[in-house]
Amino acid sequence: MELFLILFLGTSILVVIEKDLINALVFLAIASLLLIVIIYLYRALDVALTFAVVNSAATTILFLVVIKKLGVTE
Repeated sequence: MELFLILFLGTSILVVIEKDLINALVFLAIASLLLIVIIYLYRALDVALTFAVVNSAATTILFLVVIKKLGVTE
């Protein structure tokens, strides 16, 4: 459990300090996956499943579309 918390903290920090938006999006996806695992380990299965569906589909696609529309790829 502590390992997942440390990895989650590390990837969350990488999201904030990353300059490239695509790499930041990848780190955000990894941090979200780790958060889903943490929620699952706390036996909140319904919350973990809902967060997984919303995050994997809607959030990632939304960020990719916004990045492409803004044209801020470096």
